[in-house]
Amino acid sequence: MGGDQGMKKFGPVVALAVLAGSLFSGYVWPPEQGELKLFQDQALAERYAPVIAQGEGIEPAPDHLYYLMADSPGRIFIAYHVSWPYEKDETKGLAAAFNKVFYTGGLKLQKKIFGPEDIEVVELVIDKQSGEIARVRYESAEVEKKGNKVKQNHQGREAENVKPPVYFETITWNHMFALISPEELGARKVYQLQPEYFSAERWEYYKMAKKRRSLFSQDRAYFSWEVEPKPGK
Repeated sequence: MGGDQGMKKFGPVVALAVLAGSLFSGYVWPPEQGELKLFQDQALAERYAPVIAQGEGIEPAPDHLYYLMADSPGRIFIAYHVSWPYEKDETKGLAAAFNKVFYTGGLKLQKKIFGPEDIEVVELVIDKQSGEIARVRYESAEVEKKGNKVKQNHQGREAENVKPPVYFETITWNHMFALISPEELGARKVYQLQPEYFSAERWEYYKMAKKRRSLFSQDRAYFSWEVEPKPGK
């Protein structure tokens, strides 16, 4: 097949991949300064495990909470990865139609570009001396008032001096977060998942960090300090 004919045939698919990658790829946080060393502590992970809340229309329920943590002078970094069996846009409009036909259904670009299921991440930084949460980072989205549609994704949000447990509300169909208080829960469903260590095998299953990135192969959401070689199970 000639080059021009090939481009005509696959051009729309490439354009869709570019669009999907730009719309849904994770927010990139700046690298953390200083040396961080990964370690594993189940009790610590359980102590600071976040609570996930979801309102009506946000599906499915989260099913796993994985963690990685790192030690640095004076601070402990904990990344919690929340996973869902799938993501599906149940809203209406052109964007929703695109998602159903090309992104999560039809061509299934989501699985091709990123990997199986859906998985997002939040980060808690703990002050060693006080045990208090010094910083929280998470990926959020700007949401239109009409129809609960996603207006803009990939906004990194940061908070300080938050008391545990930290409550995150899943505010969009593709599982972006908002930081809320227990008083704001209302009728939202609450999920307190048992933290599981994010082993190398699980990291590979979710295809978190791609060896080679391209239009059809993009990294999932994680923090730069998490890519240090990890032990097995």
